[in-house]
Amino acid sequence: MKKTAIRFLGIGLFLAGTIIQLEHRLSNEDISSAGDAQAYKQSQQELSEVKKQLAQLQLNLNNAQKEQPKQNETEVSKQEVSSPTVNAFRLAIKSGMTSSDISLVLEEAGVIQNKMDFENYIVDQGLSSRIQIGTYEVDSKMTIKQITELITN
Repeated sequence: MKKTAIRFLGIGLFLAGTIIQLEHRLSNEDISSAGDAQAYKQSQQELSEVKKQLAQLQLNLNNAQKEQPKQNETEVSKQEVSSPTVNAFRLAIKSGMTSSDISLVLEEAGVIQNKMDFENYIVDQGLSSRIQIGTYEVDSKMTIKQITELITN
């Protein structure tokens, strides 16, 4: 055999292999496209099932919320019967008292639960220098903000 004949044989085998490879890849893409279509249909079915479940859960939530105010009304009436005692106190702020001193007095009188909350609020709001000397009527129903506004105005 001559060199050119071997060369043409090699080129022919190369082209044949390339064509077979291309055919193989194209047929796999068709198969994977069919697989993708099946996966898409399955995903759509799952999505519709999830939407139905979501709608049912929303209905259940709405029904529960409608029933809840009735239960809350009975709980409120129970709380009104057993409401905690209110501690009224006359707070006397004298010259030289700090916010720490005032918070300690209020905690000991049962007006506030935690003296650190009161102190931190006054410091964070920058009101420690605005505390006024005087006597104030406070009680345990008042919030820290209300007490602070009372003694700084």
